[in-house]
Amino acid sequence: MKNLFLSTQELDKNATKSFNLPAELLMENAASGMYYFIKNRFLSNPFETPKKVLLVCGSGDNGADCLALARMLCGICEVHLFLPKGAKSPLCLTQLQRLEILQTNSKLNLRFLKSLKSAMDYEIIIDGIFGAGFRGTLDLEITKILRILNQSYAIKIACDIPSGITKSGALGGEVAFKSDFTLTMGALKIALFCDEAKDFVGEVHLINLGLSEEVFAPNSSFKLLERSDFKPPHRIAQNTNKGDFGHLCVYAGEKIGAGVLSALAGLRSGAGLVSVASKAKIQNLPFSLMNPQEIPQNTTAMLLGMGFGIESPLPNLKNLKNLPLLLDADIFYHSLFLEILQTHKQILLTPHPKEFTQILKVCNLATISTQDLQKDRITYALKFCNTYPHAILVLKGANTLICKDKNIYINPFGANILAKGGSGDILAGIIGGLLAQGRTPLDSAICGVLLHSFCAQEIAKKCNDFSFSPLDLIEQIRYI
Repeated sequence: MKNLFLSTQELDKNATKSFNLPAELLMENAASGMYYFIKNRFLSNPFETPKKVLLVCGSGDNGADCLALARMLCGICEVHLFLPKGAKSPLCLTQLQRLEILQTNSKLNLRFLKSLKSAMDYEIIIDGIFGAGFRGTLDLEITKILRILNQSYAIKIACDIPSGITKSGALGGEVAFKSDFTLTMGALKIALFCDEAKDFVGEVHLINLGLSEEVFAPNSSFKLLERSDFKPPHRIAQNTNKGDFGHLCVYAGEKIGAGVLSALAGLRSGAGLVSVASKAKIQNLPFSLMNPQEIPQNTTAMLLGMGFGIESPLPNLKNLKNLPLLLDADIFYHSLFLEILQTHKQILLTPHPKEFTQILKVCNLATISTQDLQKDRITYALKFCNTYPHAILVLKGANTLICKDKNIYINPFGANILAKGGSGDILAGIIGGLLAQGRTPLDSAICGVLLHSFCAQEIAKKCNDFSFSPLDLIEQIRYI
């Protein structure tokens, strides 16, 4: 896992105070890191004609980073600079003065633009308008500039955070800079891994400011999941039987198909036994699944809510308060949901955004629209988990987040092929299968979310992005 931060201002101050690294040196290190990334990636061919580069700089320190970068690029490419708001911060003014001195050298192809009507002639565009300092409002001038930049076919690089994305990862206006690469300084920002930012950040690369990531940003309660965090439920011992790997019970309701999908996913995820409990006999149930009328006594984890119906009678859960329980879908609208949430000790919730707004409403935590939730998912996730610290929240989305107490884990591996009915049922089943085997709720959530995403990524390599079926996920589990 990597550390994530809402803001790195305090980290910058600590670097200055504890390691005697002044702000200007941090800025030079940032510019140098960006320079070497761009040079090695795009300017390393000596046989190419010098590329034409446009840097659009803000008036603050993010703009100053780009001005310092422009100084380093002078001489190896044609550099055009546009400062729509001029230079205002002390460091920005200093960097601008240095460039103005360079401009007197006629051998350097350095030019300051007074206006920007098109960006189609450039091969590389670097955005340094706002970065992490964006407060969430775009005026008409900047909105127009961002639209001009986005229309270009150039390679687009954002400095720290694409302009137009707030520090909480939301769109601050009608548009944001759509980058191919985001070069972020010192530490990874949460904003870069939020749902609304996903279509704008491109590839994210961390720029060293003169201190390693471990020294500059050692601790955070916000984490970015990595591939190495996935721990498959491999079976080591040979002298085992099905009972050693748990019994998952999926309690079915009105729409049996959703429960069956979850059950099959749980079976593929390693559960030794899987039952689909229902009052009525299920026709054509796969032979690998059992169909009891009641919850089996040897159940080790239970799923409730997939296709359940908002008025279906609940099973008797009073004697199962210590049983790991995963809730999803219709159960969030059930009249007894709040009672279940408050009384069960090991509980996971896997809502999509609309369902989570219902949860917040029922719990008297907030009454908001799905759109407003998406702009500040982390705040509301923390609000819920601080109120119900025994619960694990898996808030689905483009970058699904997992919340426990004050800790957030963000999964950056989500794929758009998962935007189809049944995908959530598969996720619930995968997590349930891991739970049934005795894994902790948090570990089950993390590994289940990663497995779900890795399956989707592998499927996306083999087929187009619109013909995916949830059944493909179930089949793919065996190959991860």
